[in-house]
Amino acid sequence: MRKQLFSTLIIMFALSGLTLSGTAQARMKCWTNSDGIKECGNKIPPEYAQKEHHELGEGGLVREKTERAKSDEELAEARRLEKEQAEQEKIDADKKKQDQILLATFSNVSDIERARDDRVTALEATIKLTQARNDKIQIDLDKRIQTAADAERAGKAPAEDLLNDIESLKRQTSNNNTFIEGKRAEQEEIKKAHEIDITRFKRLKGIE
Repeated sequence: MRKQLFSTLIIMFALSGLTLSGTAQARMKCWTNSDGIKECGNKIPPEYAQKEHHELGEGGLVREKTERAKSDEELAEARRLEKEQAEQEKIDADKKKQDQILLATFSNVSDIERARDDRVTALEATIKLTQARNDKIQIDLDKRIQTAADAERAGKAPAEDLLNDIESLKRQTSNNNTFIEGKRAEQEEIKKAHEIDITRFKRLKGIE
């Protein structure tokens, strides 16, 4: 208690003396020592230079406050939060831009449904064309397989060209089936995407 009172008296004395000199006032700084006691002087001790301190102006009023230096962990956390904020701001900006495009592209829900159906129908035409091509390949493949089987039943080895054709037709059939599966999946993605657009369009327009 005596120590704290003594420090307070020193501070009061220092402040009263500083009223005689504007230059000295500008240099007056206060800090909190390791015992939690506030001290003031013209120069901050090195061990407190990175701590929070104040610079006093006329009449002992705080003119400038210097926050304590942040630790490496605090700086890293601040950078992380800043990065997260920047990423979120980008997400929000992208979403706002998408909303603007959605409202500029479609006038009503029917327009969105029509665009969805057009894309799905176009893919369906591609699927049917590929399936028709596959059906023809399968007919050709079945004939060649039958020819190879007839040769084996006759005790002869199927011609190498025939076997190569069979393998080639099988690969074509497999590739076409994979292509069709991909287009079917694309149709489902289109339906989901447009459903999201419809829901968001209704929200933006206030449609129940």
